Amino acid sequence: MINFFRKKRKALANDHSYAKASGGTKALKYMRYAVGEIILVVIGILIALSINTWNENRKLRKQEIIYLNNLKNDINAQIKMLDIYINFEDLIIDQSKDIISHYELNNGFHNMDSIFPKLHDLTIRWTFSNANTTLMQLLNSNQINSIQKRQLKEELIEYNQQIDLFAKNTNINNTNLIDIFTTATFIEIGSYALYGNSDRMIKKFEEFYSFETIRVKDIELKNISIKIINEPKKKLDLINKVVYRNTLSSLQKSGNLALKEKSKQILLMLENEIELHN
Repeated sequence: MINFFRKKRKALANDHSYAKASGGTKALKYMRYAVGEIILVVIGILIALSINTWNENRKLRKQEIIYLNNLKNDINAQIKMLDIYINFEDLIIDQSKDIISHYELNNGFHNMDSIFPKLHDLTIRWTFSNANTTLMQLLNSNQINSIQKRQLKEELIEYNQQIDLFAKNTNINNTNLIDIFTTATFIEIGSYALYGNSDRMIKKFEEFYSFETIRVKDIELKNISIKIINEPKKKLDLINKVVYRNTLSSLQKSGNLALKEKSKQILLMLENEIELHN
């Protein structure tokens, strides 16, 4: 293209009829030649800039697609983790309901062989983890603007805020409301040394790692525990905390379900955006 303009410029510079009609001189011929050369340079610069811009945009788009796919993978991982959390809270809800039903049927904490392991399960809680490492990296490095679609970018920022807040609240509640407030009571007046955790809880553990449990072979521990937990004050304290633990797990499950639904919405938006660029 540059050669084409150069030939045209040379032809005009050598156009003697035009020069004569204009009272042309040799100086005019050189001036026309110089102007043509400047125009060629400008055109060359504009073409180079256009090509460079196109290449930069192509690189940015390619990087964005990499980010979008990584975000998609992270959110799929988050959904799987949320399913684990939901299933765990279901276990705690079931165990606490069984304890309450047994308490009502037996007019207190009696015939506890099948109930002690369920009571001990209430000492377990699950730490919430944010699996969205790509999103956190984009936000921390101020690269979130690599996501071109405004609505998707805003949804991702809001999603990260929700995940972050829920994770903080979960871990604070685990420490203050479960570890300190309820677990201490369940261990102190239960019979963990004799019964340990339920088979259902042990199977849940074994989905992730193997471990060994120790049992103390002293049946007298059961009699001591039953005597203690049926003292009026202890009985009131224990049943209140079982019900409270049920409430905590119900709230936690609701939060997990809401985050799972939000995660699925974000995932769909990512999939649609990726499809547009394939």
